Amino acid sequence: MTSWENLAMPSGSLSERLSERLIRMITDGELEPGAKLPNERELAESVGISRTSVREALRDLELRGLISRKPGRGTIVEAQTRPELHAGMLGVMDSSHRALREVMDLRAVIEPPIAARAAGRALEGELVTLLRPVELAERELRQPEPSVELLIRLDVEFHVVIAQLTHNPMLSRLMDITNEWMAPSRQSALQTTTRIERSVAAHRRIYEAIRAHDPAGAGAAMTGHIQEIVDNIGVGRWTADIP
Repeated sequence: MTSWENLAMPSGSLSERLSERLIRMITDGELEPGAKLPNERELAESVGISRTSVREALRDLELRGLISRKPGRGTIVEAQTRPELHAGMLGVMDSSHRALREVMDLRAVIEPPIAARAAGRALEGELVTLLRPVELAERELRQPEPSVELLIRLDVEFHVVIAQLTHNPMLSRLMDITNEWMAPSRQSALQTTTRIERSVAAHRRIYEAIRAHDPAGAGAAMTGHIQEIVDNIGVGRWTADIP
């Protein structure tokens, strides 16, 4: 029987170290397919970290396909039919590879085609989910002291919903995963009033192109949005740009 007390993490390791330890337990066979993990509260108490950190670690494992979490069933270790994917996409990039320029290059590669697909596939009844973060951000900007934290959350929501509108679960999952890598481009220290206002205006243009079912317009609007961010945070271009 697994002793969860042995999972105690060194100070400062938090979710990343817990995720690594659980992955090792699964890949080494200590946690077999069908095994049930403790709930978030129990795991947090055993490990000695916050429930938020436990939740992030479990989300990491879920994205890698190592566990499943369903109401009434708990958190269950999944059978691995493709061992080469154990590390998952999150495992191939460490913090040294998350420099802003690389993050923005990643966004420029994946987000315009996702926006174009969303424009071609979104159903009329779904567009309200994309309009919501746009309107809430516009409303927040009209406040005397807009909340940067709220605007960042709405920014993430907007881009996640676009991926969902493609009706391709793999693209949605890709966006969920890469949002962690994109975090440096959204940190509060980089959020000037000008950048926030331009981003919200760009979101409105992207929304309108998707609402009009204009794939070319949506892709172009997203490309322009990302280039504006690059210009605003001053990360520059690659020495040799690739079209």
